[in-house]
Amino acid sequence: MKVSKVDLVLKNGKIFTSYGLLDAGLVVDDGKIVAVAKDAHLPGADRVIDVKGNLIIPGGIDAHVHIYNGEKFRYREDFESGTKAALAGGTTMVIDFAGWGEDVEKSFERVKMVGERESLIDFSLHVYILDEKSMDCIHSLAEKGVASFKHVLANCNGLEQVMNDGILLESFRKVGKAKGIVSVHAESEEIRRHLQEELKKAGRIDATAHAESRPRICEDEAAMRAILFAEEAGVPLHIFHVGSGNVADFLRRCKQEGFPLTGETCPHFLFFTQEDLRKFGPYLQTNPCLKSREDRDSLWRAVADGSLDIITTDHYAPLKREKDKGWENIWEVEGGVPGVETRLMLMMSEGVNKGRISLERFVDACCTKPARIFGFYPRKGVIQPRSDADIVVIDRKKEFKISADRLHHKADWTPFEGWRMKGIPVMTVSKGELMMVDGEVWGKLGKGRFVPCQRHHILKK
Repeated sequence: MKVSKVDLVLKNGKIFTSYGLLDAGLVVDDGKIVAVAKDAHLPGADRVIDVKGNLIIPGGIDAHVHIYNGEKFRYREDFESGTKAALAGGTTMVIDFAGWGEDVEKSFERVKMVGERESLIDFSLHVYILDEKSMDCIHSLAEKGVASFKHVLANCNGLEQVMNDGILLESFRKVGKAKGIVSVHAESEEIRRHLQEELKKAGRIDATAHAESRPRICEDEAAMRAILFAEEAGVPLHIFHVGSGNVADFLRRCKQEGFPLTGETCPHFLFFTQEDLRKFGPYLQTNPCLKSREDRDSLWRAVADGSLDIITTDHYAPLKREKDKGWENIWEVEGGVPGVETRLMLMMSEGVNKGRISLERFVDACCTKPARIFGFYPRKGVIQPRSDADIVVIDRKKEFKISADRLHHKADWTPFEGWRMKGIPVMTVSKGELMMVDGEVWGKLGKGRFVPCQRHHILKK
């Protein structure tokens, strides 16, 4: 390999590649991966780091976060704190949201501007399509490279009006014509509203009541409706935060028929059930809600076999004082769980190490497949020459006790408090720059840039 002196070399690693694990070193220059080579053939570098035989994987991509929710909610999270937490946890790219409660195109431009001013890592954006007016922006936003067009099918944290099916189908068709991706929050508003009214009449204000207002059928019906609409409209569909084992089965069967359908689940669905609401109450209130042990087991199987494509966090974190209101009345508190920093360590420790998923599936679900789904591959999500040098080093023997006061997000709590992890991200490189070592994070605000989706997701029947 004829390479002159480069910016960075990571030597003595076990590098995860599409060809398997390689005992080799990694060469980085000008923000890009230059080569993978045996240590004896590595070039000189401005900085050489011995990773001591640890695992090297592509930087994590969390394809579903809510870290910037407007100026009003900076006290909860912003691009600086959220992306610091991401880096600490081995994540080098996130996909946030724009368009909630305001003009979609203006919101997209504003959130993009704020992100490019404050984010430490690269990011992209999903946009909300919540009404007929927002549908007018679909083509222009697809041209600008939004990751997906999110449709919320049930009231979620204050959304009062949900599009009727006729308008929903029209929106799906417009996204298809723009060669975009439809994404959905899949819950039935009619079922949810009816059950909530009945529970409130009965005087139910406990955390379990919220879950009972959004049972499995509520998620199943909406997901199947979205699948049928997407097939009719000829548009790829991504289902966010799957909590139902039935929906995971729908995904498996539809994929076997060749439908361009993808889905995700989150750590809180993989590690908690409705039984945990008795202990955690509002701290595990999420939309969709937690479900049964059987659902949880089905989700793990779907992650293992790839029916559920990716692991995201849906990171959204009201503070403890805000969540505590739910102990008195669950209907008065917002759903949401922090998780952007703990995702990789949880999936390595409780997934790979305990035999629930393979190492290959771990990397695919947390790093590679998000890039493929949303059009960033091979720039992101893979270790190969010419890809961005987004890299994570994981010490598979290192242990870490999760505690809110050791995490970097603004939320002053975590549902995983006290959990002992084994297999920890110890080094994160973003676009060739070392930005985290052993939990210490640094970097220049605004280093992250908006990464547009490459619009090549076209339905082929």
